[in-house]
Amino acid sequence: MISGVDHVALVTTDVERAAKFYTEILGLREISRLETTHSGTLIFVGVNSTTIELFGGGKPKASPKENEVGYKHICFLVDDVDAEFARLRAQAVEFDMEPATVDAGLRIAFFRDPDGNRIELMQRPG
Repeated sequence: MISGVDHVALVTTDVERAAKFYTEILGLREISRLETTHSGTLIFVGVNSTTIELFGGGKPKASPKENEVGYKHICFLVDDVDAEFARLRAQAVEFDMEPATVDAGLRIAFFRDPDGNRIELMQRPG
């Protein structure tokens, strides 16, 4: 029986650059590092009970395609999408989609990490 999700793993072109983005720009905390013989340094970052495992050594995608099979994006829940948008924008993060209210009153915005992985910010109504 599955009891939960432990972590999500992302392959990056530069694990240190990715860790810096996820911790210094997005505000996640570095949880741990693991030196491996098979994948080099793995860096675990997270917020609350959500953990992202960062692998280095990946090759850049030719171009990100919106509907390729695979994981589409990571979504971070925030209290105020507009405030987080302004905070990240001030740190030179470029957004694909500025804050908007969509179905069911959700407020969302999208941007990409340094390797082009899409990230969503979501604020639930209420």
